[in-house]
Amino acid sequence: MNKQEFLEKLRLALNGKVSASVVAENLKFYEDYINTEMRKGKSEEEVLNSLGDPRLIARTIVETKGGRTEQTADFKEDGSYSEQEQEAYQGYGRVSGTAGNWLAKLPGWAWLALFIILAVLVLSAVFHVIAFFAPALIVIAVVLFLVKLFRDWMN
Repeated sequence: MNKQEFLEKLRLALNGKVSASVVAENLKFYEDYINTEMRKGKSEEEVLNSLGDPRLIARTIVETKGGRTEQTADFKEDGSYSEQEQEAYQGYGRVSGTAGNWLAKLPGWAWLALFIILAVLVLSAVFHVIAFFAPALIVIAVVLFLVKLFRDWMN
């Protein structure tokens, strides 16, 4: 079984038992989890084996979410989505793991921390440059001061 088959079995097992938003939320969660584990070096097969049967996962989700919590349109007999279900799944299946996705999900405190870290790095770089050139700048400033002082004394 591959990732898409796993997600499809999970979707089918959840369809009609919980709300469309719960189905979409869980599909996104498991897709992100599988992608993250694969980026860590695990094979797709290892990750899916560690997760187990998607039908058991669906049963647990249904039990913890308490069944359907919102009224939605009926599913079509061929297993396709109704219009309302399609809206709930909008965006599912897009390529995940891009820079824009994880940046958009950062909470406010993380943005603040990133800003502070960036500001400290910039200020550190500026002060390191100033400290590097300071001895030469001090010598040049002293020489220019002495030249001006000497010119003023000569006039």
